[in-house]
Amino acid sequence: MDPKKRRRGLLLGALAAGTAAGLVAERYFVGRDRKRPDPEAKEPFGELRGEPAEPVTSFDGTRIHVEVAGLPGAPTIVLAHGFSLNLTMWHYQIRDVPPAYRLVLYDHRGHGRSEKARDGDWSLDALARDMEAVVRAHGGPNPVAIVGHSMGGMTVLKFAELFPEQIGSRVAALALVNTTAADVMGGVLPGAARRLSAAVQMVQEGAVRLLASNAGRVDKLRGRARDMAYLAARIGFGPKAPPSIVDFTDSMLAETPTEVWAQLLPALLGMDVTHVLDVIDIPTLVVAGTHDRLTPPGAAARIARAIKGAELTIIRDAGHMSMLERPHSFNARLRGFLGRVPALAG
Repeated sequence: MDPKKRRRGLLLGALAAGTAAGLVAERYFVGRDRKRPDPEAKEPFGELRGEPAEPVTSFDGTRIHVEVAGLPGAPTIVLAHGFSLNLTMWHYQIRDVPPAYRLVLYDHRGHGRSEKARDGDWSLDALARDMEAVVRAHGGPNPVAIVGHSMGGMTVLKFAELFPEQIGSRVAALALVNTTAADVMGGVLPGAARRLSAAVQMVQEGAVRLLASNAGRVDKLRGRARDMAYLAARIGFGPKAPPSIVDFTDSMLAETPTEVWAQLLPALLGMDVTHVLDVIDIPTLVVAGTHDRLTPPGAAARIARAIKGAELTIIRDAGHMSMLERPHSFNARLRGFLGRVPALAG
């Protein structure tokens, strides 16, 4: 046999064996993880919602889906979810926080039941202007608190930049949950890659746009590769996250159109709103999970140091989804914080 062909055959055989071994290991890990005790298995994830409110028409005509939970007249909390999720991620807050507070929940453009961007604007500015429209339409007559998770937290910071006159008047308090002000994905990208941020961002943008151009194929593969999807979602959690919560998060990720990933992710990768931190002068709670690999505790600590008087709270054993992973601890800390804000007293 030709030595080159023989080497090529050996290489292909080794690759095939490696791939097979990887698949076996993946299935073993996922199977074992899904068999762990699951105290949340009976929770109706994705089904617990607020009451539908009048949709909000944003600055560019995009219609934003809004729901409300709790008693009219109670202090209002506006909740903004993270990237590729939807408002049902606030499951335990919808279940447990009212009636002490009135919750206003909405889906970001292109997520959940909200429309995709009418004119193709997927910028962080657009998300912040959507948030302002929701606060204006459904915030009620009194000052509100805004709670933002991950991308929702980044949107809160952009909101503060674009609408500084509302910080301290319309908005009485902020909670920034598992988020960052810059260097998105810095916790999972190698240090050398971060130092080449411009080149990394170009590659990332090209990759997500390639996904968009092959959206049908990607959606088909994503639908078939449930174990791989579960494994990818599992990375965002701490070690004690119940399997049902991982599955719930995976289902939200899978429901988000590939176009949204392709158009919105580049805007987040290039995001830097650190300059607004030192001008925020209202009560602010910064929440991090000890095992958050996407927006690590160090990112939360930098935000808390920069915002005057901010409170930093670290939730033990939680990853990137602290409000789902450790809901009792999360809700208790949020309630305690809001209870110290005079403008939000019931």
